[in-house]
Amino acid sequence: MALSPLDRLSKLDTNTVSDALDFLDLPGATYGLKPLWNCPKVVGRASTIQLGPKIKGSPPTVHLITPVIDAITTKDRVLVIAGGVEGISSWGDIIANAAKIKCVRGSIIDGMSRDIDGSRDIGYPVFGRGVTMISARNRFVQIDSGKQVEIGGVKIDQDDYVIADNCGTVFVPAGRINEVLDLCERIDRRQNGMLHQVRSGRPVAEVMHDDQFEAITASSTSTSTSTSNGLQELDMKKATLEDQELVALFANSDTPGVSDALDKLGIPGQAFNIMPLTNYKTTTVGPAFTVRYVSASSPPGSVGDFIDDVAPGDFVVIDNGGRKDCTVWGDIMTQYAGLKGVAGTVIDGVCRDVDRAISDNYPIFTSGRWMRTGKDRVQVGGVNESIGVGGVRVSPRDIVVADANGVVIVPRDRAREVAALAKSIEKSEEGIRRMISRGCTIAEARGKLGYHTLQRKE
Repeated sequence: MALSPLDRLSKLDTNTVSDALDFLDLPGATYGLKPLWNCPKVVGRASTIQLGPKIKGSPPTVHLITPVIDAITTKDRVLVIAGGVEGISSWGDIIANAAKIKCVRGSIIDGMSRDIDGSRDIGYPVFGRGVTMISARNRFVQIDSGKQVEIGGVKIDQDDYVIADNCGTVFVPAGRINEVLDLCERIDRRQNGMLHQVRSGRPVAEVMHDDQFEAITASSTSTSTSTSNGLQELDMKKATLEDQELVALFANSDTPGVSDALDKLGIPGQAFNIMPLTNYKTTTVGPAFTVRYVSASSPPGSVGDFIDDVAPGDFVVIDNGGRKDCTVWGDIMTQYAGLKGVAGTVIDGVCRDVDRAISDNYPIFTSGRWMRTGKDRVQVGGVNESIGVGGVRVSPRDIVVADANGVVIVPRDRAREVAALAKSIEKSEEGIRRMISRGCTIAEARGKLGYHTLQRKE
Protein backbone atom coordinates (compact mmCIF):
# COMPACT_ATOMS: atom_id res chain seq x y z
CA MET A 1 0.00 0.00 0.00
CA ALA A 2 1.39 3.40 -1.02
CA LEU A 3 2.33 5.78 1.75
CA SER A 4 0.34 8.98 2.13
CA PRO A 5 2.07 12.34 1.56
CA LEU A 6 2.11 12.93 5.32
CA ASP A 7 3.73 9.55 5.95
CA ARG A 8 6.36 10.27 3.31
CA LEU A 9 7.01 13.75 4.68
CA SER A 10 7.38 12.31 8.20
CA LYS A 11 10.40 10.29 7.06
CA LEU A 12 12.26 13.46 6.03
CA ASP A 13 13.71 16.49 7.79
CA THR A 14 13.55 20.23 7.12
CA ASN A 15 17.04 20.27 5.58
CA THR A 16 16.06 17.87 2.82
CA VAL A 17 12.72 19.58 2.18
CA SER A 18 14.40 22.99 2.04
CA ASP A 19 16.92 21.64 -0.51
CA ALA A 20 14.10 20.28 -2.68
CA LEU A 21 12.30 23.62 -2.60
CA ASP A 22 15.56 25.29 -3.65
CA PHE A 23 15.89 22.97 -6.64
CA LEU A 24 12.29 23.73 -7.63
CA ASP A 25 12.68 27.47 -6.95
CA LEU A 26 9.80 27.41 -4.47
CA PRO A 27 9.70 29.54 -1.30
CA GLY A 28 8.90 27.68 1.89
CA ALA A 29 11.80 27.79 4.35
CA THR A 30 11.29 30.29 7.15
CA TYR A 31 14.01 31.57 9.45
CA GLY A 32 13.57 31.98 13.20
CA LEU A 33 10.60 29.66 13.84
CA LYS A 34 12.38 27.36 16.27
CA PRO A 35 11.21 24.81 18.85
CA LEU A 36 10.31 26.60 22.07
CA TRP A 37 11.06 23.51 24.13
CA ASN A 38 12.87 20.30 23.24
CA CYS A 39 9.87 19.11 21.28
CA PRO A 40 9.66 16.40 18.61
CA LYS A 41 9.37 16.95 14.89
CA VAL A 42 5.95 18.09 13.69
CA VAL A 43 4.45 17.13 10.34
CA GLY A 44 0.89 17.96 9.29
CA ARG A 45 -1.58 20.08 7.31
CA ALA A 46 -1.91 23.78 8.00
CA SER A 47 -4.89 25.30 9.76
CA THR A 48 -4.16 28.98 9.18
CA ILE A 49 -4.99 31.76 11.63
CA GLN A 50 -4.43 35.50 11.20
CA LEU A 51 -4.06 37.68 14.31
CA GLY A 52 -4.17 41.44 14.55
CA PRO A 53 -4.22 44.22 17.15
CA LYS A 54 -7.42 44.77 19.11
CA ILE A 55 -8.96 48.17 18.50
CA LYS A 56 -9.35 50.19 21.67
CA GLY A 57 -12.96 50.30 22.81
CA SER A 58 -14.08 47.32 20.73
CA PRO A 59 -16.49 44.89 22.48
CA PRO A 60 -15.28 41.68 24.17
CA THR A 61 -14.88 38.67 21.90
CA VAL A 62 -13.94 35.01 22.11
CA HIS A 63 -10.32 34.29 22.91
CA LEU A 64 -8.14 34.18 19.81
CA ILE A 65 -7.50 30.76 18.20
CA THR A 66 -10.14 28.95 20.28
CA PRO A 67 -12.81 28.86 17.51
CA VAL A 68 -10.34 27.13 15.18
CA ILE A 69 -9.43 24.53 17.80
CA ASP A 70 -13.09 23.81 18.57
CA ALA A 71 -13.84 23.28 14.85
CA ILE A 72 -11.06 20.72 14.22
CA THR A 73 -12.33 17.20 13.39
CA THR A 74 -9.24 15.49 11.92
CA LYS A 75 -5.93 14.37 13.41
CA ASP A 76 -3.61 15.88 10.80
CA ARG A 77 -3.79 19.54 11.83
CA VAL A 78 -0.95 21.94 12.64
CA LEU A 79 -1.98 25.43 13.72
CA VAL A 80 -0.15 28.09 11.68
CA ILE A 81 -0.55 31.43 13.44
CA ALA A 82 0.47 34.67 11.71
CA GLY A 83 0.48 38.25 12.89
CA GLY A 84 2.27 37.93 16.22
CA VAL A 85 4.26 40.76 17.78
CA GLU A 86 7.55 40.55 19.66
CA GLY A 87 7.06 40.56 23.42
CA ILE A 88 3.36 39.63 23.39
CA SER A 89 2.11 36.07 23.65
CA SER A 90 0.10 34.41 20.88
CA TRP A 91 -0.10 31.06 22.70
CA GLY A 92 -0.48 29.68 26.24
CA ASP A 93 -0.97 26.51 28.22
CA ILE A 94 -4.80 26.52 28.37
CA ILE A 95 -5.19 26.56 24.59
CA ALA A 96 -2.31 24.04 24.37
CA ASN A 97 -4.36 21.65 26.49
CA ALA A 98 -7.43 22.27 24.33
CA ALA A 99 -5.41 21.59 21.17
CA LYS A 100 -3.93 18.43 22.66
CA ILE A 101 -7.41 17.09 23.44
CA LYS A 102 -8.42 17.72 19.80
CA CYS A 103 -5.33 15.79 18.59
CA VAL A 104 -3.74 18.85 16.99
CA ARG A 105 -0.15 17.95 16.11
CA GLY A 106 1.47 21.25 17.09
CA SER A 107 1.53 25.02 16.67
CA ILE A 108 3.72 27.22 14.48
CA ILE A 109 3.60 30.80 15.73
CA ASP A 110 4.96 33.84 13.92
CA GLY A 111 5.29 35.39 17.34
CA MET A 112 5.78 34.32 20.93
CA SER A 113 4.35 31.94 23.51
CA ARG A 114 3.93 32.12 27.24
CA ASP A 115 3.39 29.32 29.78
CA ILE A 116 5.74 27.25 27.63
CA ASP A 117 6.34 24.82 30.48
CA GLY A 118 2.63 23.95 30.32
CA SER A 119 2.96 22.98 26.64
CA ARG A 120 6.09 20.99 27.40
CA ASP A 121 4.52 19.15 30.32
CA ILE A 122 1.72 17.77 28.13
CA GLY A 123 4.07 17.04 25.20
CA TYR A 124 2.50 19.62 22.89
CA PRO A 125 5.01 20.90 20.29
CA VAL A 126 5.28 24.68 19.87
CA PHE A 127 7.53 26.44 17.36
CA GLY A 128 7.87 30.21 17.40
CA ARG A 129 10.16 33.20 17.78
CA GLY A 130 10.55 33.16 21.53
CA VAL A 131 8.84 33.18 24.90
CA THR A 132 7.31 35.92 27.01
CA MET A 133 4.97 36.28 29.97
CA ILE A 134 2.77 39.06 28.52
CA SER A 135 -0.80 38.04 27.69
CA ALA A 136 -2.53 38.64 24.36
CA ARG A 137 -5.79 39.47 26.11
CA ASN A 138 -7.03 42.94 25.13
CA ARG A 139 -4.01 43.26 22.83
CA PHE A 140 -4.67 40.75 20.02
CA VAL A 141 -7.76 39.41 18.32
CA GLN A 142 -8.28 36.74 15.70
CA ILE A 143 -8.96 38.47 12.39
CA ASP A 144 -9.50 35.45 10.14
CA SER A 145 -8.85 31.74 9.72
CA GLY A 146 -8.67 29.22 6.90
CA LYS A 147 -7.28 31.88 4.54
CA GLN A 148 -3.82 32.56 3.15
CA VAL A 149 -1.35 33.97 5.67
CA GLU A 150 2.24 35.13 5.28
CA ILE A 151 5.17 34.30 7.56
CA GLY A 152 8.70 35.46 6.85
CA GLY A 153 7.92 36.16 3.21
CA VAL A 154 6.36 32.72 2.71
CA LYS A 155 2.66 32.53 1.81
CA ILE A 156 0.83 29.61 3.43
CA ASP A 157 -2.63 28.43 2.38
CA GLN A 158 -5.07 26.35 4.38
CA ASP A 159 -4.14 22.65 4.03
CA ASP A 160 -0.56 23.31 2.88
CA TYR A 161 1.96 20.86 4.32
CA VAL A 162 4.13 21.73 7.33
CA ILE A 163 7.32 20.19 8.68
CA ALA A 164 9.18 21.58 11.69
CA ASP A 165 12.17 20.24 13.62
CA ASN A 166 15.29 21.43 15.43
CA CYS A 167 16.50 23.36 12.38
CA GLY A 168 13.28 25.33 11.85
CA THR A 169 10.02 25.26 9.91
CA VAL A 170 9.24 24.65 6.23
CA PHE A 171 5.94 24.94 4.37
CA VAL A 172 5.12 23.05 1.15
CA PRO A 173 2.28 24.08 -1.18
CA ALA A 174 -0.36 21.35 -1.21
CA GLY A 175 -0.55 21.44 -5.01
CA ARG A 176 3.17 20.63 -5.34
CA ILE A 177 3.53 18.11 -2.51
CA ASN A 178 4.07 14.97 -4.61
CA GLU A 179 6.62 16.71 -6.84
CA VAL A 180 8.46 18.00 -3.79
CA LEU A 181 8.37 14.62 -2.03
CA ASP A 182 9.70 12.78 -5.09
CA LEU A 183 12.66 15.15 -5.23
CA CYS A 184 13.15 15.01 -1.43
CA GLU A 185 13.44 11.25 -1.55
CA ARG A 186 16.01 11.44 -4.34
CA ILE A 187 18.00 14.01 -2.37
CA ASP A 188 17.78 11.88 0.76
CA ARG A 189 19.06 8.80 -1.06
CA ARG A 190 21.89 10.78 -2.62
CA GLN A 191 22.85 12.41 0.69
CA ASN A 192 22.90 9.02 2.43
CA GLY A 193 25.12 7.72 -0.34
CA MET A 194 27.45 10.66 0.14
CA LEU A 195 27.64 9.96 3.87
CA HIS A 196 28.52 6.34 3.09
CA GLN A 197 31.33 7.53 0.80
CA VAL A 198 32.68 9.87 3.46
CA ARG A 199 32.65 7.04 6.02
CA SER A 200 34.51 4.84 3.58
CA GLY A 201 37.32 7.39 3.35
CA ARG A 202 36.66 9.11 0.03
CA PRO A 203 37.84 12.77 0.07
CA VAL A 204 34.96 15.05 0.96
CA ALA A 205 35.99 17.48 -1.80
CA GLU A 206 34.98 14.81 -4.31
CA VAL A 207 31.91 13.72 -2.42
CA MET A 208 30.52 17.25 -2.07
CA HIS A 209 31.47 18.54 -5.52
CA ASP A 210 28.73 20.62 -7.15
CA ASP A 211 28.15 18.05 -9.89
CA GLN A 212 27.11 15.54 -7.22
CA PHE A 213 24.24 17.82 -6.20
CA GLU A 214 23.30 18.71 -9.76
CA ALA A 215 22.98 14.99 -10.50
CA ILE A 216 20.21 14.70 -7.94
CA THR A 217 17.64 16.25 -10.24
CA ALA A 218 18.71 14.04 -13.12
CA SER A 219 18.64 10.70 -11.35
CA SER A 220 16.02 8.90 -9.32
CA THR A 221 18.49 6.40 -7.84
CA SER A 222 21.73 6.84 -6.02
CA THR A 223 24.85 5.74 -7.89
CA SER A 224 27.00 6.00 -4.78
CA THR A 225 29.24 3.04 -4.07
CA SER A 226 31.65 2.16 -1.34
CA THR A 227 35.24 1.44 -2.24
CA SER A 228 35.86 -0.58 0.89
CA ASN A 229 34.05 -2.73 3.38
CA GLY A 230 35.71 -0.75 6.15
CA LEU A 231 37.07 2.72 6.68
CA GLN A 232 39.89 3.55 4.32
CA GLU A 233 42.88 5.35 5.74
CA LEU A 234 42.16 9.05 5.42
CA ASP A 235 44.69 11.54 4.13
CA MET A 236 45.53 12.87 7.57
CA LYS A 237 47.44 16.13 7.96
CA LYS A 238 49.50 16.41 11.11
CA ALA A 239 49.53 18.95 13.92
CA THR A 240 52.92 20.47 14.69
CA LEU A 241 54.70 19.94 18.00
CA GLU A 242 54.16 23.62 18.82
CA ASP A 243 50.42 23.23 18.14
CA GLN A 244 50.31 20.36 20.60
CA GLU A 245 52.30 22.32 23.20
CA LEU A 246 50.07 25.42 22.99
CA VAL A 247 46.85 23.40 23.13
CA ALA A 248 48.12 21.54 26.21
CA LEU A 249 48.64 24.87 28.03
CA PHE A 250 44.85 25.40 28.05
CA ALA A 251 43.88 21.79 28.78
CA ASN A 252 42.55 22.55 32.27
CA SER A 253 41.23 26.05 31.62
CA ASP A 254 37.75 27.30 30.75
CA THR A 255 36.55 30.29 28.76
CA PRO A 256 35.71 32.51 31.78
CA GLY A 257 39.27 32.21 33.09
CA VAL A 258 40.81 32.79 29.68
CA SER A 259 38.44 35.71 29.06
CA ASP A 260 39.54 37.35 32.33
CA ALA A 261 43.19 36.88 31.35
CA LEU A 262 42.55 38.50 27.97
CA ASP A 263 40.85 41.42 29.71
CA LYS A 264 43.77 41.92 32.08
CA LEU A 265 46.21 41.94 29.16
CA GLY A 266 44.00 44.23 27.06
CA ILE A 267 43.56 41.64 24.30
CA PRO A 268 40.17 41.46 22.54
CA GLY A 269 39.27 37.82 22.10
CA GLN A 270 35.72 37.08 23.27
CA ALA A 271 33.61 36.10 20.23
CA PHE A 272 30.26 37.81 20.70
CA ASN A 273 27.05 35.82 20.18
CA ILE A 274 28.84 32.63 19.10
CA MET A 275 27.31 29.99 21.34
CA PRO A 276 27.50 26.21 21.77
CA LEU A 277 25.02 24.04 19.92
CA THR A 278 24.31 22.24 23.19
CA ASN A 279 25.53 22.38 26.79
CA TYR A 280 28.96 20.78 26.34
CA LYS A 281 30.45 19.43 29.57
CA THR A 282 34.10 19.89 28.61
CA THR A 283 36.32 22.59 27.14
CA THR A 284 37.55 22.13 23.56
CA VAL A 285 40.89 23.65 22.50
CA GLY A 286 42.64 23.70 19.14
CA PRO A 287 44.59 25.83 16.65
CA ALA A 288 42.41 27.74 14.21
CA PHE A 289 41.99 26.60 10.62
CA THR A 290 40.31 29.70 9.21
CA VAL A 291 37.79 29.74 6.36
CA ARG A 292 36.20 32.80 4.75
CA TYR A 293 32.93 32.49 2.80
CA VAL A 294 31.66 34.95 0.20
CA SER A 295 28.53 35.20 -1.93
CA ALA A 296 28.41 32.58 -4.68
CA SER A 297 29.69 33.45 -8.12
CA SER A 298 28.32 32.15 -11.40
CA PRO A 299 29.10 29.32 -11.77
CA PRO A 300 29.36 28.76 -8.00
CA GLY A 301 32.60 27.64 -6.41
CA SER A 302 33.49 25.21 -3.64
CA VAL A 303 31.50 25.00 -0.41
CA GLY A 304 33.43 22.43 1.62
CA ASP A 305 36.61 21.21 -0.06
CA PHE A 306 38.81 22.83 2.60
CA ILE A 307 37.97 20.11 5.14
CA ASP A 308 40.41 17.70 3.42
CA ASP A 309 43.28 20.00 4.49
CA VAL A 310 42.32 20.29 8.16
CA ALA A 311 44.64 18.48 10.57
CA PRO A 312 43.45 16.33 13.49
CA GLY A 313 43.04 18.57 16.51
CA ASP A 314 42.45 21.71 14.44
CA PHE A 315 39.48 23.96 15.19
CA VAL A 316 37.65 24.98 12.00
CA VAL A 317 36.73 28.67 12.26
CA ILE A 318 34.33 29.93 9.59
CA ASP A 319 33.58 33.55 8.76
CA ASN A 320 30.28 33.69 6.87
CA GLY A 321 29.78 37.34 7.76
CA GLY A 322 27.15 36.47 10.35
CA ARG A 323 24.73 35.44 7.58
CA LYS A 324 21.69 33.58 8.86
CA ASP A 325 19.93 33.01 5.54
CA CYS A 326 21.98 29.94 4.58
CA THR A 327 24.14 27.35 6.29
CA VAL A 328 27.81 26.49 5.76
CA TRP A 329 27.97 23.27 7.82
CA GLY A 330 25.87 20.09 7.86
CA ASP A 331 25.93 16.40 8.69
CA ILE A 332 28.37 15.33 5.97
CA MET A 333 30.93 17.84 7.20
CA THR A 334 30.24 16.77 10.79
CA GLN A 335 30.75 13.10 9.92
CA TYR A 336 33.98 13.72 8.01
CA ALA A 337 35.41 16.11 10.61
CA GLY A 338 34.67 13.58 13.34
CA LEU A 339 36.41 10.81 11.42
CA LYS A 340 39.48 13.02 10.94
CA GLY A 341 39.65 13.96 14.62
CA VAL A 342 38.95 17.65 14.05
CA ALA A 343 38.50 19.38 17.43
CA GLY A 344 35.35 21.33 16.54
CA THR A 345 33.84 24.10 14.45
CA VAL A 346 33.14 27.78 15.11
CA ILE A 347 30.77 29.54 12.70
CA ASP A 348 29.92 33.23 12.42
CA GLY A 349 26.72 32.16 10.72
CA VAL A 350 24.44 29.13 10.95
CA CYS A 351 24.65 25.35 10.72
CA ARG A 352 22.12 22.60 10.03
CA ASP A 353 21.65 18.86 10.68
CA VAL A 354 22.11 19.66 14.36
CA ASP A 355 20.77 16.32 15.57
CA ARG A 356 23.73 14.56 13.94
CA ALA A 357 26.26 16.92 15.54
CA ILE A 358 24.67 16.50 18.96
CA SER A 359 24.38 12.71 18.74
CA ASP A 360 28.01 12.46 17.54
CA ASN A 361 29.09 14.84 20.33
CA TYR A 362 30.91 16.92 17.72
CA PRO A 363 31.45 20.42 19.17
CA ILE A 364 29.89 23.22 17.12
CA PHE A 365 29.73 26.86 18.21
CA THR A 366 27.54 29.05 16.05
CA SER A 367 25.34 32.13 15.92
CA GLY A 368 22.29 30.03 15.01
CA ARG A 369 20.79 27.09 13.19
CA TRP A 370 18.71 26.87 10.03
CA MET A 371 18.01 24.23 7.42
CA ARG A 372 18.57 26.17 4.15
CA THR A 373 21.64 25.05 2.18
CA GLY A 374 24.51 27.35 1.34
CA LYS A 375 25.04 25.70 -2.05
CA ASP A 376 24.64 28.28 -4.83
CA ARG A 377 24.36 30.99 -2.17
CA VAL A 378 27.89 31.11 -0.77
CA GLN A 379 31.28 29.69 -1.60
CA VAL A 380 34.72 29.53 -0.01
CA GLY A 381 36.56 32.80 -0.61
CA GLY A 382 39.77 31.93 1.18
CA VAL A 383 41.38 29.65 3.76
CA ASN A 384 44.07 30.20 6.36
CA GLU A 385 43.88 33.97 6.21
CA SER A 386 42.84 36.48 8.87
CA ILE A 387 39.07 36.56 9.31
CA GLY A 388 36.51 38.06 11.69
CA VAL A 389 34.25 35.96 13.94
CA GLY A 390 31.90 37.46 16.52
CA GLY A 391 33.69 40.79 16.31
CA VAL A 392 37.11 39.21 16.95
CA ARG A 393 40.01 38.99 14.52
CA VAL A 394 41.19 35.39 14.07
CA SER A 395 44.50 34.55 12.39
CA PRO A 396 45.51 31.09 11.19
CA ARG A 397 46.78 28.90 14.06
CA ASP A 398 45.51 31.21 16.81
CA ILE A 399 44.34 29.14 19.77
CA VAL A 400 40.59 28.60 20.09
CA VAL A 401 39.13 27.82 23.51
CA ALA A 402 35.42 26.96 23.59
CA ASP A 403 32.94 25.53 26.09
CA ALA A 404 29.35 25.91 27.28
CA ASN A 405 29.98 29.62 27.95
CA GLY A 406 31.07 30.49 24.42
CA VAL A 407 34.29 31.00 22.43
CA VAL A 408 37.51 32.93 23.05
CA ILE A 409 40.36 33.42 20.61
CA VAL A 410 43.93 33.66 21.93
CA PRO A 411 46.54 35.21 19.60
CA ARG A 412 49.15 32.56 19.00
CA ASP A 413 52.07 34.82 19.89
CA ARG A 414 50.47 35.61 23.30
CA ALA A 415 49.23 32.10 24.09
CA ARG A 416 51.83 31.23 26.74
CA GLU A 417 51.32 34.54 28.53
CA VAL A 418 47.52 34.21 28.45
CA ALA A 419 47.60 30.59 29.62
CA ALA A 420 49.84 31.39 32.59
CA LEU A 421 47.65 34.31 33.65
CA ALA A 422 44.44 32.28 33.23
CA LYS A 423 45.86 29.60 35.54
CA SER A 424 46.74 32.27 38.12
CA ILE A 425 43.22 33.73 37.98
CA GLU A 426 41.62 30.30 38.25
CA LYS A 427 43.86 29.48 41.23
CA SER A 428 42.70 32.67 42.99
CA GLU A 429 39.05 31.89 42.33
CA GLU A 430 39.52 28.36 43.67
CA GLY A 431 41.02 29.89 46.79
CA ILE A 432 37.92 32.05 47.20
CA ARG A 433 35.69 29.01 46.88
CA ARG A 434 37.70 27.20 49.56
CA MET A 435 37.50 30.15 51.93
CA ILE A 436 33.72 30.55 51.68
CA SER A 437 33.27 26.79 52.14
CA ARG A 438 35.11 27.20 55.46
CA GLY A 439 32.79 29.95 56.62
CA CYS A 440 34.34 33.19 55.35
CA THR A 441 32.04 35.83 53.96
CA ILE A 442 32.27 36.33 50.23
CA ALA A 443 33.40 39.94 50.79
CA GLU A 444 36.23 38.79 53.07
CA ALA A 445 37.37 36.07 50.67
CA ARG A 446 37.21 38.30 47.63
CA GLY A 447 39.03 41.10 49.41
CA LYS A 448 41.85 38.87 50.63
CA LEU A 449 42.47 37.29 47.23
CA GLY A 450 41.92 40.44 45.13
CA TYR A 451 38.88 39.16 43.24
CA HIS A 452 37.86 42.55 41.86
CA THR A 453 41.24 43.16 40.26
CA LEU A 454 41.79 39.69 38.80
CA GLN A 455 40.74 40.77 35.29
CA ARG A 456 41.58 44.48 35.61
CA LYS A 457 43.98 45.76 33.00
CA GLU A 458 47.31 46.77 34.47
